[in-house]
Amino acid sequence: MSFLTKAKGFLKKVFFNTKWRCNACGKEIFEDSFFCKDCLDNLPLNNQAICNHCGRHIKVSTDYCTTCKNYLTDLDCSRSPFIYSEPISKMIKKVKYNQKKYLLDAFTDYLVNEYYKNYFNSDAIVYIPMTEKAKKKRGYNQSEILAKNISKKINVEVIDAIEKVKDTTRQAKLNRNERLLNLQGAFKLKNKKIVKDKSILIVDDVTTTGSTLEAVSKLLKKGGAKIVNALTVASVPNKSGY
Repeated sequence: MSFLTKAKGFLKKVFFNTKWRCNACGKEIFEDSFFCKDCLDNLPLNNQAICNHCGRHIKVSTDYCTTCKNYLTDLDCSRSPFIYSEPISKMIKKVKYNQKKYLLDAFTDYLVNEYYKNYFNSDAIVYIPMTEKAKKKRGYNQSEILAKNISKKINVEVIDAIEKVKDTTRQAKLNRNERLLNLQGAFKLKNKKIVKDKSILIVDDVTTTGSTLEAVSKLLKKGGAKIVNALTVASVPNKSGY
């Protein structure tokens, strides 16, 4: 390792240490944690009743909630360590709209724990892609960063298998049927050979209704993928509660 590389690593560790302040509230902590004790104690962990299929929070645990029953047929299983509410929702918005990509580091261990807790045994990782235009505008793809962070921890390769070929309306503004129409023809499988007969893990930031995960899962299954599971940082609770 060259002196310049070592120097860059030292400066990054000293001046860009994301554990000097709470990643949620900004309070100085100077501890080996991404969150202060108050925020850590109040994180919206998705560890209560969930849909066993899509992983979203519901009132009573069930195999299929009203959103994914007879719908999320290509995605085998999805999990999220957090419910999409503050401070996690606020952090994700800062990543997506305020260039705070360093906040993604705080989610890695939670996602890895979820991976092992659910016995996901993946051969490869894919992430939800952006169009080149959208990625250039933001400067990065947060899902790609999350996927690579997880990859380093679980020693599973990230593969460049899915391409987004058309820009879509922001999904947050649409209902489920509108999301399905919005996503038609949005993604393309680059190479069937790299997914055929493999167990694939999809990584993304948020699960709202599961439409995006389902669209990508459908492509992967058509390409011959054996199993498709998903991990997202947070998921929006089912509105009906069931």
